[in-house]
Amino acid sequence: MTSKEMEARSGVPRANIRYYESEGLLTPARARNGYRDYSEADLAVLEKIKLLRRLGVPVEELKELRRGSRSLSEALDRRLAELAGERGTLERVERVCGDLRRSGESFETLDPGTYLSALDAPALPAADGEAWWKAPSAPALPASDALPVYTGLTRRLLARLFDEWGLTFALLAVIALTGHNPSLASGLAVQIAVYVIWLFLEPLLLLLFGTTPGKALLGLRITRASGERLTYSEGFTRYLLLLWYGRGAFIPIWSWIQMFRTANRCWNDEPQPWDVDTAYTAAPFRPLRHAAAFVLASVLVLACAEAANSRSQLPPNRGDLTVAEFAENYNRQAAYIGQSSTWILDETGAWKRAPDPPGTFVVDLDGSWHLDHDFRYTLENEAVRAVTLERAIENTEDWVYFPIGTITTAATALIWAQEDVPLWTFGRKALFRDLANADWENGFTLRGNGAVVTWEVESRNFHISGDSGLAIPNDKENNFFFFRCTIALED
Repeated sequence: MTSKEMEARSGVPRANIRYYESEGLLTPARARNGYRDYSEADLAVLEKIKLLRRLGVPVEELKELRRGSRSLSEALDRRLAELAGERGTLERVERVCGDLRRSGESFETLDPGTYLSALDAPALPAADGEAWWKAPSAPALPASDALPVYTGLTRRLLARLFDEWGLTFALLAVIALTGHNPSLASGLAVQIAVYVIWLFLEPLLLLLFGTTPGKALLGLRITRASGERLTYSEGFTRYLLLLWYGRGAFIPIWSWIQMFRTANRCWNDEPQPWDVDTAYTAAPFRPLRHAAAFVLASVLVLACAEAANSRSQLPPNRGDLTVAEFAENYNRQAAYIGQSSTWILDETGAWKRAPDPPGTFVVDLDGSWHLDHDFRYTLENEAVRAVTLERAIENTEDWVYFPIGTITTAATALIWAQEDVPLWTFGRKALFRDLANADWENGFTLRGNGAVVTWEVESRNFHISGDSGLAIPNDKENNFFFFRCTIALED
């Protein structure tokens, strides 16, 4: 029979049944699917346990009864003697309390010595022939017999999300601080890395602290049934079971089925397969403490991740730039945003073809454009104050592409290098949002972050599409196209 059927037939809650199993009093068989398969003999043993525990026989003595190292008569004799002593103690407390009440003593005049002596006298057994069950009660199973397993879905889910998303943001921050653009990182690779790291990290945290950051914020704790922390191997196995039964090993469709089953177990107050034989405890929920701590910690994680992301977008050279430093900034910014790296700037600020990666050959469809159109630099005390890019072409059959990516990269290389540029991304992106929405067909002037970007364009017999950044010749033998872009720092 299943755990649910065992609970229904015995009247013993599943939490108590799991506790008795963890103590070795019940040893059900396992079906092929891994679920417990209780027999009629298991039910008979459980009913005996239920009776003797309600009579107050300790679990340790039940273990001895199961092993055969103690007889039932010995256990009951000890319990009867214990009850007689408890009854004598209660009668003594009642008698001393009554004597004290009748004395009329006040707290100020009370002499406790006589009454304490009466309380501390040895307990006397019941008189011969007196029935100890004359005032019977029906005690329930002790609360300590239930293996604590917290099943609240919301707190468990939020704790798990905090841990996994916190590690995700930490990985993205590391990627950013190493000079790579986290937005270009493979989402699948990052997700796999998070679960692999967490597979080894969570068991270590449970071994050392019995909790994880997300669980600690929400007052959750995982230990053995005895209260001791899980071993590393126990925590490792627990997380593997969670990945299969809770996440379905990320197999399409199957993962959704497993997640629904996980939620359903929480709704039915059932333990998760990875929580079997562990104690999952939860402190009483205090909104001001737990919710506020969770929100503040989440904001802190996001702020640190955004700070790393914002810092990583700044070019390597700051302040007044030489041409060589501007070129280094440009090459780094182009690589950071994923722009084509076929052409880069050399130390003089001129275009040069980058070496092809080993084992590859890159076809350059527009190499002549770079060879013929270098940046022009306006210097002041050898520091770059303005960068200009222009092109004039006539009587061409070729389409002309606006160098929007090149201009944006150059702007970040020069403008974001200034010492007073804001650290946070949102404080320095207004100019570049304006560039994305600018009137490339007719020209524009934009100001922001202490700089001016101007775009001038002239054409004859060209169809210009500013939205796509493209100019197409209408007449291949009589056309003219010219543009100039200047990025200048303001005084």
